[in-house]
Amino acid sequence: MIFRPECADSILLPRFVLRRAEQAGLDPDRLAGLAGVPGWREGGEATRVSSRCCTRVWELFEQATGDPNLALHSAESTVGELGLLEYLFLASGTLEAALAGVVRHCGTLTTGYSLRISESVETEATYEIRSGVEEGRGRDLIMQAFFALLVGRTRWATRSPVDPVRLSFRQAAPDSRHAFERLFRSKTIDFGAPVDSITLRRCDLGLPLKTADADLARVLHDYAATLPGPATFAITWTDRLAPLLDAGLADGTATLDAVARRLLMSPRSLQRRLAEAGTSWRREIELARRRRLERAGHLPRTQQAEYLGYADPASLRRAVHRWRESGDQ
Repeated sequence: MIFRPECADSILLPRFVLRRAEQAGLDPDRLAGLAGVPGWREGGEATRVSSRCCTRVWELFEQATGDPNLALHSAESTVGELGLLEYLFLASGTLEAALAGVVRHCGTLTTGYSLRISESVETEATYEIRSGVEEGRGRDLIMQAFFALLVGRTRWATRSPVDPVRLSFRQAAPDSRHAFERLFRSKTIDFGAPVDSITLRRCDLGLPLKTADADLARVLHDYAATLPGPATFAITWTDRLAPLLDAGLADGTATLDAVARRLLMSPRSLQRRLAEAGTSWRREIELARRRRLERAGHLPRTQQAEYLGYADPASLRRAVHRWRESGDQ
């Protein structure tokens, strides 16, 4: 996986996962070593590590437990583990003010993700997570954990049964949706969506927080204003390429020449742009095929091969073996 070098997380984020792993009976020091998080028990929230570390810790945690829903259990975590941003949330007067604080100050916890209001109408508002971190299972788990934490903290702080109007996840649909529906108490959960987002009712956004503390909120906001703001993520060449590759694999036109023409550039220019972004045509086409494979897991191997644009099942088997050997799947 490729991670943009500017993406970094507070040590609190991998520590949060490693504590969950320790509670599950795993050796957190071993997981931390495998994920490249030395001294994970040390340092405050200003201590930063690559976003790669946190995504890798989540992946290792899931692999060790075999539990595909472990990130959803984040809703049950101890209050205060995520430091300043969490206390900013809890000290706010209303849920809407709490979310505004996260939108404004999430840079205190991570430069890999940001929260923004993507749509606001009279009856509801949608909050979207944007990310500078590449696709992968670790990122999927982080999105699950974020929404689980958000809903869990909201219900706890308001003492009200706040249920999202709908949620959308960019990840492929899980084998079972039951754990998602049970936690979020909603059947309007979309997978394979263009964005990761949560939509809340206006009446819920106006709920007062029982944890509100106006004086504390003022002090925390003044302090947070001196720290890095939320990251902004521009559309990259790989972002522009992904939907074209998906469409090309669907209609048999996923070739370098054809995709370059759709981008109004030469094949050589496209390859140069991808190299500048730290990737390559071959890597991006394989990532696109892996995304499609996740959506085609229920199909026979022959149909999977055709769906992914391979000549035969043997070619698909070799590709899957290659991905596993490289650690990408």
